[in-house]
Amino acid sequence: MSYNPVTKDIITALKSIVGNEYVNDSVPMRYAYVSKGIMGLESIPAEVIVRPRYVEEVRKILVLANENKIPVTPVAGGLSGGFASPLISPSGILLDLSRMDRIVEVDTDCRYMVVEPGVRSGTVWAYFRKHYPDWAPPVPDGAPPAATVLGDALERGFSMVTGRYGPQADMVLGAEVVVPTGDVLYTGSWALPGAKPFYKWGLGPDIGGLFLGAQGTMGVVTKAAVKIVPHPHFKTVVAYGMDNPYDMQDATLEVSKYEMGIADHCVMVQGGNWPLVMTRWPEDKVPKDYEFYKKLGISEWWMNFEIWAHSQEELDFVCKRIDEIMKSYESRTGHKLPQWKLHPKQIASRLKKPNKIAIPYSLWNAGFLFITWYTPWKDCAEFAEIYNEKMVEYGFPPVMWIASIDHCRQAICMPIVCFDASKPGDVDKVQELNRETTEIFLDKGWVEYRPDPYVHAPMMYSRAKTYHEYLKKIRAIWDPNYIMHPGRLAIP
Repeated sequence: MSYNPVTKDIITALKSIVGNEYVNDSVPMRYAYVSKGIMGLESIPAEVIVRPRYVEEVRKILVLANENKIPVTPVAGGLSGGFASPLISPSGILLDLSRMDRIVEVDTDCRYMVVEPGVRSGTVWAYFRKHYPDWAPPVPDGAPPAATVLGDALERGFSMVTGRYGPQADMVLGAEVVVPTGDVLYTGSWALPGAKPFYKWGLGPDIGGLFLGAQGTMGVVTKAAVKIVPHPHFKTVVAYGMDNPYDMQDATLEVSKYEMGIADHCVMVQGGNWPLVMTRWPEDKVPKDYEFYKKLGISEWWMNFEIWAHSQEELDFVCKRIDEIMKSYESRTGHKLPQWKLHPKQIASRLKKPNKIAIPYSLWNAGFLFITWYTPWKDCAEFAEIYNEKMVEYGFPPVMWIASIDHCRQAICMPIVCFDASKPGDVDKVQELNRETTEIFLDKGWVEYRPDPYVHAPMMYSRAKTYHEYLKKIRAIWDPNYIMHPGRLAIP
């Protein structure tokens, strides 16, 4: 495609839409957005930053960009494991939606909330604690409080209740979307004028699914109706250790098969390996020998079960039943699964929402990258085994995090590649690791969650050519000049 640069006339037009103070093309500001980027290794600065407040402003900006063939990249919080500013050349307009930060509606009968893209996890969590203490918004788990609810939903991300309810995209009932032609689309039952966004399947085929996981490629989502869930006040975390990932995988599956009961109380089921512990601190401040951690009672692998219940009796029953399942697994296999006796402060930290567990990784050699894959749950141990071996081979610490999605129907597997961002050689090694493991995993039928536009996406779509061609055709209906940023999916 052929695109045009952002000219002075375009900047003047943008200022007429949103106001002078909300358009910025200064070099320091443009680079400030890139400097926070840790999730994309190839990001470049935008030509101009525009910060709309209203849907009509977004619509006018997209029409202007479409008529002049200028690329547009939407971003709000830009946070998950870290700030993401996935601009590639030509970068065009960065549409910063952070000013669109209203909690529009909360309906505790239909059990949803309507939020704009700039609503942050910390804000909505505090709002619910004050106004709706018996209800919980599904904020992203592990991401900083500044991460946005809508961003996590559009990314099909990981929320604090994913272990029970599925990925965050499954929590979306409807969306308001602005597309480059100037149309404003509503999905689900919301598409019917006057209807509530109570039913995601709406008036026929689910158009809304095209915007979930599209990373802004298909249009700009300006509102979404997201499910809220009951918020019981009796909670705890129990953890069990294993000496290999296969016991972690299989024992956890035993618990998760108890749906409509034990497993439904486990809103968060996540674990990892012992190197995950040391990534919390600077490299030169902690031992790297497992024997040190073994003396502290930390198993080589472990799994946490975060349990919510409506009474102490219910909580005690669930904890007791999980322990019985673990002991039964020990008896049947002869493999030890010691319970990890967590300190009350550890439990309190884990239960605190939104937590900040993703932030400290950046202390390790100044850089880290989450390279996240979805697998069937019964494949997650094999994934961990292969990826850890490859990380060691490339000179990276073998750090692995794994969590359950929807009662262990799927696993989200996240190798955490800790590297020195100041060394070009380390960055090159990350991409080499990416390429080699992607070939292996695509052969096994596993799916990348946050695709790299230069590695994962082209390798994936080269195998799914028909799917890719239809994505392009659908997109061309409302984005004929392909001005929306291709995201990390590399849809052109």
